[in-house]
Amino acid sequence: MEVKLGGTFLTCAMGPLHHAGACMQASRVPEGLRELAPEGLLGGFQRGVDQAAKLAGVRREDVERLLPMADVREAIERLGDSQSEAVLAWDVYAGRIGGLLEGVAEVTDHGRAPDAGMWLERLANKVRRDRPFAEPLQVLAEDIAQWQAMIGRCRKLLDESGGGALAKAYHRRRLRRIASIVVSALVIVAALSVIVRFRAARARVDAVLERPEVCAVRDIAEDDLGRAASEQQRRVAARLDQCAAVEAREAREREERLRAEERAREEQRLRAERDEKCAALAVRFKAGAFSDDDGKIAGVENDLLRRIAGRRLLATDVGPAGPALPCEGARGGDELRAAFADALIASVWTWAPAADPGPKLGDLLVARRAELPPRAQTMLGVRTGYESKRAIVSGDPAALGRASRLCALTAKLEIASGAGCAALARLAVKPGP
Repeated sequence: MEVKLGGTFLTCAMGPLHHAGACMQASRVPEGLRELAPEGLLGGFQRGVDQAAKLAGVRREDVERLLPMADVREAIERLGDSQSEAVLAWDVYAGRIGGLLEGVAEVTDHGRAPDAGMWLERLANKVRRDRPFAEPLQVLAEDIAQWQAMIGRCRKLLDESGGGALAKAYHRRRLRRIASIVVSALVIVAALSVIVRFRAARARVDAVLERPEVCAVRDIAEDDLGRAASEQQRRVAARLDQCAAVEAREAREREERLRAEERAREEQRLRAERDEKCAALAVRFKAGAFSDDDGKIAGVENDLLRRIAGRRLLATDVGPAGPALPCEGARGGDELRAAFADALIASVWTWAPAADPGPKLGDLLVARRAELPPRAQTMLGVRTGYESKRAIVSGDPAALGRASRLCALTAKLEIASGAGCAALARLAVKPGP
Protein backbone atom coordinates (compact mmCIF):
# COMPACT_ATOMS: atom_id res chain seq x y z
CA MET A 1 0.00 0.00 0.00
CA GLU A 2 2.86 2.36 0.81
CA VAL A 3 4.51 2.00 -2.61
CA LYS A 4 1.21 2.46 -4.42
CA LEU A 5 0.41 5.62 -2.48
CA GLY A 6 3.80 7.24 -3.01
CA GLY A 7 4.04 6.30 -6.66
CA THR A 8 0.52 7.45 -7.46
CA PHE A 9 1.13 10.75 -5.71
CA LEU A 10 4.45 11.25 -7.52
CA THR A 11 2.95 10.57 -10.96
CA CYS A 12 0.24 13.20 -10.51
CA ALA A 13 2.42 15.80 -8.78
CA MET A 14 5.24 15.56 -11.35
CA GLY A 15 2.88 15.61 -14.34
CA PRO A 16 2.88 19.41 -14.85
CA LEU A 17 6.69 19.54 -14.45
CA HIS A 18 7.21 16.80 -17.04
CA HIS A 19 4.83 18.48 -19.45
CA ALA A 20 6.62 21.82 -19.02
CA GLY A 21 9.97 20.12 -19.61
CA ALA A 22 8.64 18.45 -22.77
CA CYS A 23 7.50 21.81 -24.11
CA MET A 24 10.89 23.36 -23.45
CA GLN A 25 12.69 20.41 -24.99
CA ALA A 26 10.56 20.91 -28.11
CA SER A 27 11.66 24.60 -28.16
CA ARG A 28 8.18 25.76 -27.04
CA VAL A 29 9.64 27.76 -24.18
CA PRO A 30 6.76 30.24 -23.66
CA GLU A 31 4.30 27.34 -23.38
CA GLY A 32 6.62 25.55 -20.98
CA LEU A 33 6.97 28.62 -18.79
CA ARG A 34 3.18 28.95 -18.65
CA GLU A 35 2.90 25.32 -17.57
CA LEU A 36 5.10 26.20 -14.55
CA ALA A 37 2.44 28.57 -13.19
CA PRO A 38 1.71 27.86 -9.49
CA GLU A 39 -1.92 27.03 -10.19
CA GLY A 40 -0.99 24.13 -12.47
CA LEU A 41 1.76 22.79 -10.17
CA LEU A 42 -0.51 22.98 -7.13
CA GLY A 43 -3.29 21.34 -9.15
CA GLY A 44 -1.03 18.37 -9.91
CA PHE A 45 -0.04 18.17 -6.23
CA GLN A 46 -3.68 18.14 -5.14
CA ARG A 47 -4.57 15.50 -7.72
CA GLY A 48 -1.81 13.35 -6.27
CA VAL A 49 -3.24 13.84 -2.76
CA ASP A 50 -6.73 12.98 -4.01
CA GLN A 51 -5.56 9.83 -5.76
CA ALA A 52 -3.62 8.71 -2.67
CA ALA A 53 -6.68 9.32 -0.50
CA LYS A 54 -8.85 7.38 -2.94
CA LEU A 55 -6.47 4.39 -2.92
CA ALA A 56 -6.31 4.42 0.89
CA GLY A 57 -10.08 4.80 1.23
CA VAL A 58 -9.77 7.95 3.35
CA ARG A 59 -10.49 11.64 2.96
CA ARG A 60 -8.10 14.18 1.46
CA GLU A 61 -7.76 15.79 4.90
CA ASP A 62 -6.39 12.52 6.30
CA VAL A 63 -3.61 12.51 3.68
CA GLU A 64 -2.83 16.21 4.08
CA ARG A 65 -2.28 15.74 7.83
CA LEU A 66 0.77 13.62 6.95
CA LEU A 67 2.25 16.25 4.64
CA PRO A 68 4.00 19.59 5.39
CA MET A 69 1.23 21.68 3.81
CA ALA A 70 2.59 24.96 5.22
CA ASP A 71 5.93 24.34 3.46
CA VAL A 72 4.05 23.36 0.30
CA ARG A 73 2.14 26.65 0.26
CA GLU A 74 5.32 28.61 0.91
CA ALA A 75 7.12 26.89 -1.96
CA ILE A 76 4.18 27.56 -4.32
CA GLU A 77 4.19 31.26 -3.36
CA ARG A 78 7.92 31.50 -4.21
CA LEU A 79 7.28 29.74 -7.50
CA GLY A 80 4.53 32.22 -8.33
CA ASP A 81 6.92 35.14 -8.01
CA SER A 82 9.83 33.57 -9.86
CA GLN A 83 7.62 32.18 -12.67
CA SER A 84 6.08 35.62 -13.30
CA GLU A 85 9.54 37.21 -13.46
CA ALA A 86 10.86 34.49 -15.78
CA VAL A 87 7.91 34.89 -18.16
CA LEU A 88 8.47 38.64 -18.21
CA ALA A 89 12.21 38.23 -18.87
CA TRP A 90 11.52 35.80 -21.71
CA ASP A 91 9.00 38.17 -23.29
CA VAL A 92 11.53 41.02 -23.14
CA TYR A 93 14.83 39.32 -24.07
CA ALA A 94 13.99 36.09 -25.97
CA GLY A 95 14.28 37.79 -29.34
CA ARG A 96 18.05 38.15 -28.85
CA ILE A 97 18.99 34.49 -28.45
CA GLY A 98 18.72 33.46 -32.12
CA GLY A 99 19.50 29.74 -32.57
CA LEU A 100 20.49 29.26 -28.94
CA LEU A 101 17.53 26.98 -28.23
CA GLU A 102 18.82 24.33 -30.61
CA GLY A 103 22.03 24.10 -28.73
CA VAL A 104 20.26 23.71 -25.40
CA ALA A 105 17.99 21.02 -26.77
CA GLU A 106 20.97 19.06 -28.09
CA VAL A 107 22.45 18.62 -24.61
CA THR A 108 19.17 17.38 -23.16
CA ASP A 109 19.38 13.77 -21.99
CA HIS A 110 17.25 11.34 -23.95
CA GLY A 111 15.47 8.35 -22.44
CA ARG A 112 14.37 10.13 -19.26
CA ALA A 113 11.49 12.41 -18.35
CA PRO A 114 12.17 16.02 -19.40
CA ASP A 115 13.49 18.02 -16.45
CA ALA A 116 12.18 21.58 -16.62
CA GLY A 117 14.50 22.78 -13.87
CA MET A 118 17.61 21.38 -15.56
CA TRP A 119 16.52 22.83 -18.92
CA LEU A 120 16.04 26.28 -17.37
CA GLU A 121 19.42 26.08 -15.64
CA ARG A 122 21.19 25.21 -18.91
CA LEU A 123 19.43 28.03 -20.69
CA ALA A 124 20.43 30.45 -17.90
CA ASN A 125 24.06 29.36 -18.29
CA LYS A 126 23.87 29.97 -22.03
CA VAL A 127 22.70 33.55 -21.52
CA ARG A 128 24.64 34.26 -18.30
CA ARG A 129 26.30 37.30 -19.83
CA ASP A 130 22.82 38.85 -20.19
CA ARG A 131 22.11 39.09 -16.46
CA PRO A 132 18.57 40.58 -16.62
CA PHE A 133 17.65 37.57 -18.75
CA ALA A 134 19.70 34.87 -17.01
CA GLU A 135 18.93 35.66 -13.36
CA PRO A 136 15.10 35.18 -13.49
CA LEU A 137 15.62 31.88 -15.34
CA GLN A 138 18.17 30.72 -12.76
CA VAL A 139 15.89 31.68 -9.82
CA LEU A 140 12.98 29.82 -11.40
CA ALA A 141 15.20 26.76 -12.00
CA GLU A 142 16.20 26.77 -8.30
CA ASP A 143 12.57 27.13 -7.17
CA ILE A 144 11.58 24.26 -9.50
CA ALA A 145 14.33 22.13 -7.95
CA GLN A 146 13.02 22.96 -4.45
CA TRP A 147 9.48 22.10 -5.57
CA GLN A 148 10.69 18.76 -6.91
CA ALA A 149 12.45 18.18 -3.60
CA MET A 150 9.21 19.00 -1.76
CA ILE A 151 7.34 16.47 -3.91
CA GLY A 152 10.01 13.86 -3.13
CA ARG A 153 9.75 14.66 0.57
CA CYS A 154 5.96 14.21 0.48
CA ARG A 155 6.32 10.93 -1.38
CA LYS A 156 8.78 9.68 1.23
CA LEU A 157 6.36 10.59 4.02
CA LEU A 158 3.60 8.67 2.29
CA ASP A 159 5.88 5.68 1.68
CA GLU A 160 7.32 5.55 5.20
CA SER A 161 4.44 6.49 7.49
CA GLY A 162 1.42 7.04 5.28
CA GLY A 163 0.43 3.43 5.09
CA GLY A 164 0.07 2.90 8.80
CA ALA A 165 -1.54 6.26 9.56
CA LEU A 166 -3.92 6.05 6.63
CA ALA A 167 -4.76 2.49 7.45
CA LYS A 168 -5.72 3.58 10.95
CA ALA A 169 -7.84 6.37 9.53
CA TYR A 170 -9.47 3.88 7.17
CA HIS A 171 -10.20 1.54 10.06
CA ARG A 172 -11.67 4.40 12.09
CA ARG A 173 -13.99 5.23 9.21
CA ARG A 174 -15.06 1.59 8.98
CA LEU A 175 -15.77 1.55 12.70
CA ARG A 176 -17.85 4.69 12.38
CA ARG A 177 -19.84 3.13 9.54
CA ILE A 178 -20.40 -0.05 11.57
CA ALA A 179 -21.49 2.05 14.53
CA SER A 180 -23.91 3.92 12.30
CA ILE A 181 -25.35 0.64 11.06
CA VAL A 182 -25.75 -0.59 14.63
CA VAL A 183 -27.45 2.62 15.67
CA SER A 184 -29.80 2.37 12.70
CA ALA A 185 -30.67 -1.16 13.67
CA LEU A 186 -31.40 -0.05 17.22
CA VAL A 187 -33.63 2.72 15.89
CA ILE A 188 -35.58 0.22 13.80
CA VAL A 189 -36.03 -2.07 16.80
CA ALA A 190 -37.17 0.87 18.93
CA ALA A 191 -39.60 1.96 16.22
CA LEU A 192 -41.10 -1.51 16.07
CA SER A 193 -41.46 -1.58 19.83
CA VAL A 194 -43.51 1.63 19.92
CA ILE A 195 -45.92 0.86 17.06
CA VAL A 196 -48.83 1.23 19.42
CA ARG A 197 -47.71 4.71 20.36
CA PHE A 198 -47.54 5.65 16.69
CA ARG A 199 -51.12 4.55 16.13
CA ALA A 200 -52.35 6.49 19.16
CA ALA A 201 -50.44 9.59 18.08
CA ARG A 202 -51.92 9.44 14.57
CA ALA A 203 -55.41 9.08 16.00
CA ARG A 204 -54.88 12.20 18.10
CA VAL A 205 -53.60 14.07 15.04
CA ASP A 206 -56.72 13.06 13.08
CA ALA A 207 -58.93 14.31 15.92
CA VAL A 208 -57.27 17.72 15.83
CA LEU A 209 -57.46 17.91 12.03
CA GLU A 210 -61.22 17.35 12.20
CA ARG A 211 -61.68 20.49 14.31
CA PRO A 212 -62.91 23.54 12.33
CA GLU A 213 -60.39 25.96 13.85
CA VAL A 214 -57.39 26.15 11.49
CA CYS A 215 -55.04 27.13 14.31
CA ALA A 216 -56.03 24.09 16.39
CA VAL A 217 -53.05 22.25 14.85
CA ARG A 218 -50.86 24.34 17.13
CA ASP A 219 -52.09 22.09 19.96
CA ILE A 220 -50.52 19.00 18.38
CA ALA A 221 -47.59 17.80 20.45
CA GLU A 222 -44.22 17.59 18.74
CA ASP A 223 -43.98 13.86 19.53
CA ASP A 224 -47.38 13.19 17.95
CA LEU A 225 -46.48 15.23 14.89
CA GLY A 226 -43.22 13.32 14.55
CA ARG A 227 -45.15 10.01 14.57
CA ALA A 228 -47.81 11.20 12.12
CA ALA A 229 -48.14 9.76 8.62
CA SER A 230 -46.85 11.76 5.67
CA GLU A 231 -50.38 12.67 4.56
CA GLN A 232 -51.19 13.84 8.09
CA GLN A 233 -48.02 15.92 8.19
CA ARG A 234 -48.95 17.43 4.82
CA ARG A 235 -52.40 18.36 6.11
CA VAL A 236 -50.90 19.76 9.31
CA ALA A 237 -48.42 21.81 7.29
CA ALA A 238 -51.27 23.12 5.13
CA ARG A 239 -53.26 24.01 8.25
CA LEU A 240 -50.23 25.74 9.73
CA ASP A 241 -49.86 27.78 6.55
CA GLN A 242 -53.54 28.71 6.72
CA CYS A 243 -53.15 29.59 10.39
CA ALA A 244 -50.09 31.74 9.63
CA ALA A 245 -52.04 33.49 6.85
CA VAL A 246 -54.97 34.13 9.22
CA GLU A 247 -52.66 35.45 11.93
CA ALA A 248 -50.78 37.58 9.41
CA ARG A 249 -54.05 39.02 8.12
CA GLU A 250 -55.24 39.72 11.65
CA ALA A 251 -51.87 41.30 12.46
CA ARG A 252 -52.13 43.48 9.35
CA GLU A 253 -55.67 44.44 10.25
CA ARG A 254 -54.58 45.30 13.79
CA GLU A 255 -51.66 47.29 12.43
CA GLU A 256 -53.88 49.08 9.92
CA ARG A 257 -56.44 49.74 12.64
CA LEU A 258 -53.75 51.13 14.91
CA ARG A 259 -52.40 53.27 12.08
CA ALA A 260 -55.89 54.50 11.27
CA GLU A 261 -56.50 55.32 14.91
CA GLU A 262 -53.17 57.09 15.05
CA ARG A 263 -54.01 59.02 11.87
CA ALA A 264 -57.42 59.89 13.29
CA ARG A 265 -55.85 61.10 16.53
CA GLU A 266 -53.30 63.11 14.59
CA GLU A 267 -55.98 64.57 12.34
CA GLN A 268 -58.09 65.41 15.37
CA ARG A 269 -55.09 67.02 17.02
CA LEU A 270 -54.34 69.01 13.88
CA ARG A 271 -57.99 70.04 13.57
CA ALA A 272 -58.08 71.13 17.21
CA GLU A 273 -54.83 73.03 16.73
CA ARG A 274 -56.17 74.64 13.55
CA ASP A 275 -59.48 75.49 15.27
CA GLU A 276 -57.60 77.17 18.07
CA LYS A 277 -55.35 79.11 15.70
CA CYS A 278 -58.24 80.09 13.40
CA ALA A 279 -60.35 81.25 16.34
CA ALA A 280 -57.49 83.43 17.50
CA LEU A 281 -57.01 84.64 13.91
CA ALA A 282 -60.69 85.63 13.70
CA VAL A 283 -60.26 87.74 16.84
CA ARG A 284 -57.14 89.40 15.43
CA PHE A 285 -58.81 89.85 12.05
CA LYS A 286 -61.74 91.67 13.62
CA ALA A 287 -59.28 93.93 15.41
CA GLY A 288 -57.43 94.58 12.13
CA ALA A 289 -54.18 92.97 13.34
CA PHE A 290 -52.15 90.62 11.11
CA SER A 291 -48.94 88.71 11.45
CA ASP A 292 -46.73 87.07 8.84
CA ASP A 293 -47.96 83.62 9.85
CA ASP A 294 -51.68 84.36 9.59
CA GLY A 295 -51.84 83.40 5.93
CA LYS A 296 -50.32 80.01 6.71
CA ILE A 297 -52.83 79.49 9.49
CA ALA A 298 -55.75 80.48 7.29
CA GLY A 299 -54.51 78.56 4.25
CA VAL A 300 -54.45 81.66 2.04
CA GLU A 301 -52.02 84.44 1.20
CA ASN A 302 -51.58 87.35 3.58
CA ASP A 303 -52.40 89.75 0.74
CA LEU A 304 -55.84 88.15 0.40
CA LEU A 305 -56.47 88.64 4.12
CA ARG A 306 -55.57 92.29 3.77
CA ARG A 307 -57.88 92.69 0.76
CA ILE A 308 -60.71 91.07 2.71
CA ALA A 309 -60.10 93.39 5.64
CA GLY A 310 -59.93 96.40 3.34
CA ARG A 311 -62.93 95.18 1.30
CA ARG A 312 -60.99 95.54 -1.94
CA LEU A 313 -61.21 92.12 -3.60
CA LEU A 314 -59.89 91.51 -7.08
CA ALA A 315 -61.49 89.55 -9.91
CA THR A 316 -58.93 86.79 -9.38
CA ASP A 317 -60.08 86.38 -5.76
CA VAL A 318 -63.47 84.95 -6.81
CA GLY A 319 -62.47 82.20 -9.26
CA PRO A 320 -62.34 80.20 -11.26
CA ALA A 321 -61.38 77.47 -8.78
CA GLY A 322 -62.23 79.29 -5.55
CA PRO A 323 -62.76 81.51 -4.05
CA ALA A 324 -60.21 80.50 -1.42
CA LEU A 325 -61.85 81.00 1.97
CA PRO A 326 -59.69 81.56 5.06
CA CYS A 327 -59.90 78.83 7.74
CA GLU A 328 -62.62 77.01 5.82
CA GLY A 329 -64.24 74.34 7.95
CA ALA A 330 -62.44 75.47 11.13
CA ARG A 331 -63.68 77.26 14.23
CA GLY A 332 -63.58 80.97 13.47
CA GLY A 333 -63.98 80.26 9.75
CA ASP A 334 -67.61 81.41 9.70
CA GLU A 335 -66.57 84.88 10.84
CA LEU A 336 -63.90 85.04 8.16
CA ARG A 337 -66.38 83.70 5.60
CA ALA A 338 -68.81 86.48 6.54
CA ALA A 339 -65.99 89.01 6.22
CA PHE A 340 -65.22 87.61 2.75
CA ALA A 341 -68.92 88.04 1.80
CA ASP A 342 -68.85 91.62 3.12
CA ALA A 343 -65.82 92.29 0.95
CA LEU A 344 -67.60 90.77 -2.05
CA ILE A 345 -70.57 93.12 -1.64
CA ALA A 346 -68.33 96.12 -1.04
CA SER A 347 -66.07 95.48 -4.07
CA VAL A 348 -68.69 94.16 -6.49
CA TRP A 349 -67.77 96.78 -9.13
CA THR A 350 -64.17 95.53 -9.00
CA TRP A 351 -64.77 91.86 -9.63
CA ALA A 352 -68.15 91.61 -11.35
CA PRO A 353 -67.20 93.12 -14.75
CA ALA A 354 -64.37 90.64 -15.44
CA ALA A 355 -64.59 87.81 -12.91
CA ASP A 356 -64.52 84.12 -13.87
CA PRO A 357 -66.51 82.95 -10.82
CA GLY A 358 -65.65 79.83 -8.90
CA PRO A 359 -68.23 77.31 -7.64
CA LYS A 360 -68.26 78.71 -4.08
CA LEU A 361 -69.09 82.25 -5.07
CA GLY A 362 -72.81 81.62 -5.43
CA ASP A 363 -72.97 79.97 -1.99
CA LEU A 364 -71.31 83.05 -0.46
CA LEU A 365 -73.63 85.54 -2.16
CA VAL A 366 -76.96 83.70 -2.09
CA ALA A 367 -77.71 84.84 1.47
CA ARG A 368 -76.57 88.39 0.64
CA ARG A 369 -78.30 88.70 -2.74
CA ALA A 370 -80.52 91.52 -1.52
CA GLU A 371 -77.42 93.56 -0.73
CA LEU A 372 -76.13 93.43 -4.30
CA PRO A 373 -76.90 96.70 -6.10
CA PRO A 374 -79.60 96.24 -8.79
CA ARG A 375 -77.20 97.65 -11.38
CA ALA A 376 -74.62 95.01 -10.42
CA GLN A 377 -77.20 92.26 -10.80
CA THR A 378 -78.24 93.64 -14.20
CA MET A 379 -74.60 93.81 -15.26
CA LEU A 380 -73.99 90.18 -14.21
CA GLY A 381 -77.07 89.05 -16.16
CA VAL A 382 -76.07 90.96 -19.30
CA ARG A 383 -72.47 89.77 -19.09
CA THR A 384 -73.58 86.18 -18.61
CA GLY A 385 -75.86 86.31 -21.65
CA TYR A 386 -73.11 87.85 -23.78
CA GLU A 387 -70.43 85.39 -22.63
CA SER A 388 -72.69 82.35 -23.18
CA LYS A 389 -73.62 83.37 -26.74
CA ARG A 390 -70.02 84.20 -27.61
CA ALA A 391 -68.83 80.84 -26.22
CA ILE A 392 -71.43 78.91 -28.20
CA VAL A 393 -70.41 80.66 -31.42
CA SER A 394 -66.65 80.26 -30.88
CA GLY A 395 -66.76 76.77 -29.43
CA ASP A 396 -63.62 77.62 -27.42
CA PRO A 397 -63.38 75.25 -24.40
CA ALA A 398 -62.07 78.00 -22.10
CA ALA A 399 -64.89 80.36 -23.11
CA LEU A 400 -67.48 77.60 -22.69
CA GLY A 401 -66.17 76.86 -19.19
CA ARG A 402 -66.22 80.51 -18.15
CA ALA A 403 -69.76 80.96 -19.55
CA SER A 404 -70.95 77.85 -17.72
CA ARG A 405 -69.59 79.20 -14.43
CA LEU A 406 -71.28 82.57 -14.99
CA CYS A 407 -74.57 80.82 -15.77
CA ALA A 408 -74.26 78.80 -12.57
CA LEU A 409 -73.66 81.98 -10.55
CA THR A 410 -76.65 83.89 -12.03
CA ALA A 411 -78.87 80.86 -11.58
CA LYS A 412 -77.82 80.60 -7.93
CA LEU A 413 -78.58 84.30 -7.43
CA GLU A 414 -81.82 84.06 -9.47
CA ILE A 415 -80.58 86.71 -11.93
CA ALA A 416 -82.07 86.59 -15.44
CA SER A 417 -79.39 85.98 -18.05
CA GLY A 418 -81.37 85.41 -21.24
CA ALA A 419 -81.60 82.38 -23.51
CA GLY A 420 -77.85 81.89 -23.80
CA CYS A 421 -77.54 79.83 -20.61
CA ALA A 422 -80.41 77.54 -21.66
CA ALA A 423 -78.77 76.99 -25.05
CA LEU A 424 -75.46 76.34 -23.35
CA ALA A 425 -77.10 73.75 -21.09
CA ARG A 426 -78.66 71.99 -24.09
CA LEU A 427 -75.31 71.99 -25.83
CA ALA A 428 -73.66 70.40 -22.79
CA VAL A 429 -76.08 67.44 -22.75
CA LYS A 430 -76.24 67.04 -26.55
CA PRO A 431 -75.22 63.45 -27.45
CA GLY A 432 -72.15 62.96 -29.58
CA PRO A 433 -72.30 61.78 -33.20
